[in-house]
Amino acid sequence: MIKFNLSASKIIIIFSILSLVLLFSCNQKATKKTIELNDGWEFYYEETDKWYPASVPGNIHTDLFKSGLIPDPFYSTNEDSLQWISSRTWHYRKEFTIAKLFYNRNLEIVFDGIDTYCDVILNGDTIGHTSNMYRQWVFPIADSVKKETNKLELIFYPSELKNLEFAQQQGYAIPDNRVFTRKAPFQYGWDWAPKMETCGIYKSVYINTWEKLRMTNVNIEQKFISDTMAVMIANIELESENYYNGNVKIYSPTNEFDTLYQKLEIYEGKSSYPVTFNIRNPKLWWCNGMGEPKIYDIIVEVSTKFRVESKALKTGIRTIELVTESDANGQQFYFILNGVPVFARGANWVPAEYFSGSNSKQRYLDLLTLAKEANFNMLRMWGGGIYENDEFYNICDSLGIMVWQDFMFSCAMYPLDEQSTANITEEVRYQVNRLFNHPSIVMWCGNNEISNAWFDWGWQEQFNITEEDSIEIWNDYDMLFHRVIPKTIAEIDKTRKYIPSSPFYGWGHKEALTHGDSHYWGVWWGMEPFEKYYENTGRFMSEYGFQGMPSVASLKKFIPKDSLNLHSQSLKSHQKHPFGFEAIEKYMIKEYPQVHNIADYVYLSQVLQAEGMAHAFDAHIGARPYCMGTLFWQFNDCWPSISWSAVDYYNQPKAVYYYAKRAFENIHASIRLNKNNVEYYITNHNNKSINTKVSLKVREFSGEIIHADSINLIIDLLRTTKPEFYHTPDSILLNHKNRTFIELVITDLESENIIFTKSFVLGKNKNLKLPKPDFVFNIQKKKSYWEIVLKSRVYIKDLYLYYDDLHGKFSDNFFDLIPGQQKTVFYYPENSTNTNKLQFQSINKIINDTTTYSHQSDSIIDVQNKLLEVQPN
Repeated sequence: MIKFNLSASKIIIIFSILSLVLLFSCNQKATKKTIELNDGWEFYYEETDKWYPASVPGNIHTDLFKSGLIPDPFYSTNEDSLQWISSRTWHYRKEFTIAKLFYNRNLEIVFDGIDTYCDVILNGDTIGHTSNMYRQWVFPIADSVKKETNKLELIFYPSELKNLEFAQQQGYAIPDNRVFTRKAPFQYGWDWAPKMETCGIYKSVYINTWEKLRMTNVNIEQKFISDTMAVMIANIELESENYYNGNVKIYSPTNEFDTLYQKLEIYEGKSSYPVTFNIRNPKLWWCNGMGEPKIYDIIVEVSTKFRVESKALKTGIRTIELVTESDANGQQFYFILNGVPVFARGANWVPAEYFSGSNSKQRYLDLLTLAKEANFNMLRMWGGGIYENDEFYNICDSLGIMVWQDFMFSCAMYPLDEQSTANITEEVRYQVNRLFNHPSIVMWCGNNEISNAWFDWGWQEQFNITEEDSIEIWNDYDMLFHRVIPKTIAEIDKTRKYIPSSPFYGWGHKEALTHGDSHYWGVWWGMEPFEKYYENTGRFMSEYGFQGMPSVASLKKFIPKDSLNLHSQSLKSHQKHPFGFEAIEKYMIKEYPQVHNIADYVYLSQVLQAEGMAHAFDAHIGARPYCMGTLFWQFNDCWPSISWSAVDYYNQPKAVYYYAKRAFENIHASIRLNKNNVEYYITNHNNKSINTKVSLKVREFSGEIIHADSINLIIDLLRTTKPEFYHTPDSILLNHKNRTFIELVITDLESENIIFTKSFVLGKNKNLKLPKPDFVFNIQKKKSYWEIVLKSRVYIKDLYLYYDDLHGKFSDNFFDLIPGQQKTVFYYPENSTNTNKLQFQSINKIINDTTTYSHQSDSIIDVQNKLLEVQPN
């Protein structure tokens, strides 16, 4: 009995120890718990007195559409009939339960994105109010949550009514009432977007619980970078209920750098703990066209005897500097990446979807891959949209696309009081922390065009703003963009530069061409000719543009068949610019023959847009290093529209996309007619000088060479060179400009590879004596794409390949075919396609209104052999 009792005691002791170990192990692994609340939502529609399924992430417009309660908001003129939605109060609800093990002292509900004015009610208790779609909202729920079923209700209020209420309290007129609400400005209507103020839970919602300790954020700062060592600082934010002795571990899950172990004293409350670690022989993050955008995976782990908290991060190692120093010409504006000056090539980004909750990783990937393939190295996140989801910035990191990040303030004056200042401060703090670790983000900008607007757009007279009120309005501007925002950024991020507003000066001021970044809208808004781009090139061109129609295949997706004409109300409802069609028509008449059907009009509008932007690209790139960036307006669309975009809402590239793709290559050349003088420009964006042979041929449209010249030329690194063809008098080019083209070829003498080839015409399109299109082509199916080989007997200008009712991606399009030379294009269909339906359009066809081309049925090898029989002269 005694022996038995002793054994039993030992067993009990051992079991107790094992239980404690097991409990400790469980605690170590279960330091923080999360319950996702995205599923099972409903919204109430009062007309039917019923609750309907709701999507989270989502919004009221898409929820109504999915339940069949409204028509497609983007189709035809449906937008007009849906304005009532934004004036209603909308109710959302869901039920959830919480397991007993989930209960801890700290229990909170988190909304990553909620749009915008909303009461949050849990089990009948109002636990919080939201008033900013750009913030994360966190509300404690320990006093309201139940162990059984919980009822969560959200009541969304119309922002229109809130704005009107605030405006009436203001006491003086301001240009736009939307400024009272921290909501996406473009949803109130823009000249490329409809007016449909939506509401809803547009990002994830979840419940968090934690005990003793939690890690709230980690920002990875770069202290020192050399070829052999990168000294990094992990700024670890912890929230703790008590003082603890702990440890920190920073390591690479792929063993790319040495693991750091360090003791850490953790204090009660919220504190930040900077911890230094090293990465030997670091691989740098480079932008597209300059090298690999290397991304490091980093895990930061903080442990105590009670808890292990960890966070997995991704970041890149790079130095970035925005130079805005004065020089002999005015004020510079350019970026230096890893010690190398970068000419920024890209466009302005608007929201990928009108209804923010509809954004998807795949949509971001599709659009950003198009940007990378077009040789973009920068996108400007325009300040009238949204801060995009994490997936957008992750993909930019991986593709090497730098991001100019505006804060979401645009084209209006924002009044400040204590409440709005606090609200905006939290927004800036949240967004800067959220985006800090992305190497793609290279700068912060306070707003889009507000300073320019206040001084140049005549608001004071238009709204009868008194001098006293003007002072108050400007003081609020000064406080917000020169103090509140930069001060908040500086508390978090000392690694990136901030500018208060873009542009530095409006395009009517001479300083716009000499100081900082510039938005030049003399073309389009000022109705000036495209040639004015050469006279209006500033230090960094961050906005300019021209509209082009989406393809006919895209138009058919949102315009009824019987309304597919230029005079239909359906089409006009998707043109939000007040004189958009008139502007296109005015420029088109100058450049092209008159056309009478919508297919030809669409084609010419795209070529017009592309050739207009080509002037801008040539002007800006050719002015390097005086000008160090060209970001046209705009890259993408948020809904199907007639706009300035290079890629339409259905991800179909327009002609300007392909023109930009060719212009943004690392070697760029242009031939410019400056009055009666012909000028040549070659720009090298590579990091080394190149010894080249530059060959020039003047050829009849039939292919006959009437003049040839060449020079050996060292193309300087990172700048533009102006070659002189001494044996080519301008008269040879000008006297025959309407019946000849110029072929320019650049050969690297070291490798003997052709590194650039392009054709140019100097005459206006409508005056060109182009022959009828006469070419052969062959199509062969590969694994996931089609290979198209073309060869022409004559010069064909802006050959457009398309399918009437199919969507896909061509590797190149809207290109010139040079007589006797073979051109290969790849087509990547969204779905299987009938290759017999491939169609063509060209300037030649527009001018001659007939075409003769043949579809060869031979194998691709046979066709290639036949094509090679005719060699260029």
